[in-house]
Amino acid sequence: MNNKIMACCAWAISLVLLVTACSGNPDANMEAVPKDGNAPITLSVFSGQRADVENLETNTFSKYVEKKLNIKFKWEVVPNAGLNDKKQLLLASGDYPEVFLDGNLTQAEQLKYGQQGVFIPLNDLIDQYAPNVKKAFKDIPYLQKGMTAPDGKIYAIPQINECYHCWYAQKLWINTKWLEKLGLSMPTTTEEYYQVLKAFKEKDPNGNGKADEIPLSGAGDPATWHGNIDGFLMSAFIYNNSADYFTMKDGKVDFAPNKPEWKKGLEYMNRLYKEGLIDQASFTQNQDGLKQLGNNPDTAILGSFTAGHIGMVVDTAPGKTRHKDYDAVPPLKGPDGVQLSGYFAGVGNGTFAITNKASKEKAIAAMKLADYMYTEEAALLSIFGPEGKWWSKAKPDEKDVRGRPAKYVTAPEFDSIQQQNEHWSQMGSSLRTRDYRESFAVPQDPLGNGGYEYRLYLATQKYEKYQPKEMYPVSIFMDPQDADAANQLRTTINAYVKTSMVEFIIGRKNLNNDWDAYVKGLDGLNLPQYMKIYQKAYDSVYKK
Repeated sequence: MNNKIMACCAWAISLVLLVTACSGNPDANMEAVPKDGNAPITLSVFSGQRADVENLETNTFSKYVEKKLNIKFKWEVVPNAGLNDKKQLLLASGDYPEVFLDGNLTQAEQLKYGQQGVFIPLNDLIDQYAPNVKKAFKDIPYLQKGMTAPDGKIYAIPQINECYHCWYAQKLWINTKWLEKLGLSMPTTTEEYYQVLKAFKEKDPNGNGKADEIPLSGAGDPATWHGNIDGFLMSAFIYNNSADYFTMKDGKVDFAPNKPEWKKGLEYMNRLYKEGLIDQASFTQNQDGLKQLGNNPDTAILGSFTAGHIGMVVDTAPGKTRHKDYDAVPPLKGPDGVQLSGYFAGVGNGTFAITNKASKEKAIAAMKLADYMYTEEAALLSIFGPEGKWWSKAKPDEKDVRGRPAKYVTAPEFDSIQQQNEHWSQMGSSLRTRDYRESFAVPQDPLGNGGYEYRLYLATQKYEKYQPKEMYPVSIFMDPQDADAANQLRTTINAYVKTSMVEFIIGRKNLNNDWDAYVKGLDGLNLPQYMKIYQKAYDSVYKK
């Protein structure tokens, strides 16, 4: 499950209602029939290739799409880890393809290369050849606005993945077996959590007679999905999304890390660290290091940890049982009554774009491809492969996570596949609403075989409704010159915030003596100009 969950959440975006495909048929079995007898239209396409996909050229779903839409892919593929570097090289050199099929195109890139004429406007093509995309505009109130550049043009189509547990991915997991052994309740406040951590450290909850318990650990490596401990803990004092650190009130953008509430959060974490309740490696280790703690071979030593989902840290494979001892901690209430959860829904980067190298005929064919990817059939086949192998229609008595009759069921072994060539592994644009995602059958036991998604669904319910009433958008269009300046400022400011935060927590900097200098340092990095740029971008989109 771990790889699948991480992939889906890396693209998790936007709250919407169910979008039933205008075309596309979930009965499909990968035996497509071309619509006419004409020669296929060749499209040169660029894409990243997921690690579990063997070969996109010979891939079963690739072949199905080619036959169904009467097209032929001419692939330019790069390993997914190198996608952004290769994309930027192609655009800078002018040696780009006709279609970016999986481009991870930022709003700044869309606007820059759209205004340069590299990306063609999609508005008319959508209107004439994309009924599924048009229906999505109607069903998702803010999708069209989120895709539309300030010049009124649409240059790219995003992947919409309504991943409920990904929206609230800033989670803390705790060993409930230890709580029960020590006669403790699930903590609800920062003070209660402090007392729990002290008990974990001092009262030998694993019962081996050794002082080897680690009350709290995390992974400060940015590649570890919400592994940083400050994300969850700081939101009991002031909202911290661990990304841009923005807060919003009455349409005004503000910055959390220079506020008194942020200082209070640092004081709390410094207290935990000084008393040996936070693992010293939490700020430097990666996910593998955290997993070693979670899967300690002799006995459980990890009391609590931060991660997007539990399987990132504790093995959930069949036959493994330790993971059943952990459950999610609801958002903690701080001393001033603040109780917030991180929330990460929104329209993200564009995945699909057509360049000026495509002829009119090819542009139409490409748009029909993008529109097909917004069908429920494409969502099924591009992610699970052909019907009957790793997915099938649910039986009448099978229920989904909401207790409704399920539509589909996946095979338990799907989550442990290491290599396959049947599907695209969530590559490219697609439309997966929350209603669609939650239409799959789940077992009654969330801790049993195949119950992981249900378990995450139940855990996430603890975080729902605690997100701030106002939040800055996940991504936003801005003037290309502003975007360049913002990116440079963001890099230096965020690095300064993260470094200083760790120094305050571990005591290298003193919160009483060094706080004012830290705040002045932010101003010295042009924080006021940085905030003006993002306020301007917000106003240009949301105050028209």
